[in-house]
Amino acid sequence: MKATLAVALVVGCLSLAAPAGYSEAPKSAGNGGSGSAWRAGEEKAANSAAVRVRLLRVASFDQPTYLASPPGDRERRFVTERAGRIRVVLGRRKLRAPFLDIRSRVSTEGEGGLLSMAFSPDYARSRLLYVYYVDRSGALRVDRYRRSASSADRAERGSRRSVIAQPHTRRNHKGGQLQFGRDGMLYMGFGDGGGAHDPDDNAQDLRTLLGKLLRIDPRPGGGYRVPRDNPFVGRAGARPEVFSYGLRNPYRFSFDRRTGDLALADVGQDAAEEVNFVKASRRARRPRGGVNFGWDPFEGRGRNPKGSSPSAAGHVPPALERTHRQGFCSITGGYVIRDRSLGSLYGAYVYGDLCDARLRVARLRAGRAQGDRTLGPRLPSLVSFGEDASGRVHAVSLDGGVFRLARSR
Repeated sequence: MKATLAVALVVGCLSLAAPAGYSEAPKSAGNGGSGSAWRAGEEKAANSAAVRVRLLRVASFDQPTYLASPPGDRERRFVTERAGRIRVVLGRRKLRAPFLDIRSRVSTEGEGGLLSMAFSPDYARSRLLYVYYVDRSGALRVDRYRRSASSADRAERGSRRSVIAQPHTRRNHKGGQLQFGRDGMLYMGFGDGGGAHDPDDNAQDLRTLLGKLLRIDPRPGGGYRVPRDNPFVGRAGARPEVFSYGLRNPYRFSFDRRTGDLALADVGQDAAEEVNFVKASRRARRPRGGVNFGWDPFEGRGRNPKGSSPSAAGHVPPALERTHRQGFCSITGGYVIRDRSLGSLYGAYVYGDLCDARLRVARLRAGRAQGDRTLGPRLPSLVSFGEDASGRVHAVSLDGGVFRLARSR
């Protein structure tokens, strides 16, 4: 069972939790590798020909959890702080006054906190943004706010409208990600309700929102509509908001800004961490819905002997698996790199893990990954990645630092 995270390791903490103890994992690791000398040699050879990357510090924050930018705004980067503040970096300068302060609403118990944010695709006109946090009751909550009409660096605190709230009674598996897809819909990842091995059988139960990837069309005045092309609309015994299911703790997922493909990292239990991949349809401008990612009958590519659900009908195995035997413990999903300045890394997916400070890249395909290797830079307490409006990827450490991935000179 996962305990809590980094500062976490001392006081309490957040979503990418360190394991309370390592369990035996299958001897086969990763995508066919085993941590052998052959694997090490493969990585060394790949790195020798690879683009060298460095981490450029953007600024320091109080337990940052995420970074995002409004569409088209190449001057500003917004950083969420776990306690409930959003800070603005304007150019190279961190502004003193927070963009938004909702600390009175946010619980940081267990894996709680302000975990992410997303700007409406028409933000320049509507001024609407959305925040994902754990409230004082422990519930998962998404709220809508509006940017001030007089300042691009301040939100109207009184503009809050509730979009969705999901009761959650345990301290762990709070999920945490918001993303708008290329289809203009808002996606969010909810954890399975916590505990070990999904004791409430939520992930495989379509009657609950827990353990799911959700897709909604938020109303400007609060609340939401359910898109008519969601996969379970009209199905008896299923929540229509559900887009995909069979997830343990989808703390970080992303859409490829060029293709719309989905890359979803699901934090594992005792044996394996995984990245799931679903290709987008050009016509629909979104990935295929209705996918069952397999938790809790499956953990990674292997059977979960302690799973409480008997089966996972038609489940889709992950594209990438890293095991706890390899030193992984809590995966941090990232982004497909679309920053041309990073050369041959263009199109590669960057990700990491709480227990292994090395950043990694891989090429994701349906059911498989190619070229999985270390990238070079190390970042302890890696809690998230984020993209700015130019498509530049950033890495976030709960210890305080936010960094941009840049090519070494």
